[in-house]
Amino acid sequence: MAPDTDTTLFLNASDLAARGWTPAMIRDFLGSPDTTIPNPRFRRAAPTLQFELSRVEAIESTGTFAWRRGKAERRSVAAKAAARRRRLRMLRLSTAKEVPVPELDPAVLEARAIRHRDAMSGKAADVRTLDHRILNRWKVNYLRRQLTRYDPVIEGLFGEIGRADIERVLLRRFLEAIGRKYPDLQDECQRQLRAFSQRDQRDRR
Repeated sequence: MAPDTDTTLFLNASDLAARGWTPAMIRDFLGSPDTTIPNPRFRRAAPTLQFELSRVEAIESTGTFAWRRGKAERRSVAAKAAARRRRLRMLRLSTAKEVPVPELDPAVLEARAIRHRDAMSGKAADVRTLDHRILNRWKVNYLRRQLTRYDPVIEGLFGEIGRADIERVLLRRFLEAIGRKYPDLQDECQRQLRAFSQRDQRDRR
């Protein structure tokens, strides 16, 4: 009599993802893997987790799982739509004739820049000892990050192809726009552009 042959079928994380499973769903519904196998690509990498197909199918037939998968799909659609909106905004900003920079009274800009810096550093600055170059740097940073929404735009590009190229374009456009609106900040805008260019060149090496 021929020996029994194990015909149990297993799925790995990639297989599950193709079926609509998220990492959180794998954790919540499946828990520990039924078995593991050595990573087929990297010998020293963590083993590949394997989940028995019959167990997966049993869970997929439940209403609870169907609800979670539907929720995950809706979230995925919303995330893709948000990414598209970010790309469109990025494109508009990088091609617009003018980057909107509000014109603030010098005293208002100075006060807001100092408050912004204090909030970022967690301590109050002694305004009596401030060098005008330091204060100009704080002003430019405030305008760039708070009013033009520079940082959120860049954060929204995280992981996207061409992020570094777009970052260079946006940074230059924002700083040039700030320098035009506030001529007394032109030197600081140029300094930041040079610093970014030097850092970018180092990163490319």
